Amino acid sequence: MNRSSRSAAFTLIELLVVVAIIALLISILLPSLARAREQTKATKCLANLRTMVQGVISYTAEERDFLPGPLHPAIYRTQTREYLMKNDISNMTLAQAEYMQSRMLSYRLRRQFSDSDTTTRSLTDEVMTCPTLVGIIPDSHFVTFKKTTNKGVFPTHYVINNVWPAELGDPSSPGAGYIGNPRATDPPAYFGFSPAPGTQDSTEAQTYMRKYPPQPITRVKKPSDEWMIADAWWRSVPSGFATELQQEGPYQVSWSGEALPNFAPHFNKVGSYSFTSATARDAQSANIRLGRLDGRTNTGFFDGHAAPVASKKLMLAGFELLYGFPGTVNQEWPNFSGPGSERPYWE
Repeated sequence: MNRSSRSAAFTLIELLVVVAIIALLISILLPSLARAREQTKATKCLANLRTMVQGVISYTAEERDFLPGPLHPAIYRTQTREYLMKNDISNMTLAQAEYMQSRMLSYRLRRQFSDSDTTTRSLTDEVMTCPTLVGIIPDSHFVTFKKTTNKGVFPTHYVINNVWPAELGDPSSPGAGYIGNPRATDPPAYFGFSPAPGTQDSTEAQTYMRKYPPQPITRVKKPSDEWMIADAWWRSVPSGFATELQQEGPYQVSWSGEALPNFAPHFNKVGSYSFTSATARDAQSANIRLGRLDGRTNTGFFDGHAAPVASKKLMLAGFELLYGFPGTVNQEWPNFSGPGSERPYWE
């Protein structure tokens, strides 16, 4: 009987072989599991994006085709009045909080989502949350950004396509943006010009709000190609000639863009982001650009569909001008061409 028991037992060598095989299988499976988890997160981000796009289209159906607005480009998630009046980034008065709410897409779509919740984890907030970006830039990152730079940026994972005209000034002026470059939209300011808090009652702001109101969605020339909402990330262009061509990500404003990742977030080779010095950030951006380390940018379009978009190169006469999110398809760049009047194109 003892002899039978001994013959049925594992030897030490056999046990080590089994352990080695299990370890090998785990090493093979772990990357696949990690990719599967990221795929799940990216799918959820894309589903949220599609929900937002459909919410905007539903809004236009109720508002004689007009897009919601005027809106701030960033889609802030924590859009309840209670949060805006008391938070770690900016404490507002009741009047300031109400104005800030009015310029948030997240707040404007609450009716479309049948959301009456007033907590910071409402249904609307959940729709505006990308699980991938929660890991890359958690809400605490924006608080750190505020403490480090004294620049207040609310947590945001998505951005709308709302480029303002050049006559409104540079990015440091109230509500300013860029136009007249490859990012330009036609018509400009799809969601209307939204002045920065504290400037909205000025004569200049009121003039521009009347001049650039929210547009009818029917005025978007190529709705199946023109982006409406995308993952929020930002990267500056190289200095010199290309500087005038704008940032290389969907987000358009430089100083507040510093709080955002400098790469397309889905399936990227960078993986995480933390606010660093401008020099360190520029160096990392250069490596991302040269090494093509970007992932995919989940993007929703004006015709209602959403898809992950790969970064592209903006070419002119055989030279690369930009690398990153391809931006708008409605290019208004009438004063620029290459030798022989070549036009810029994305590839």
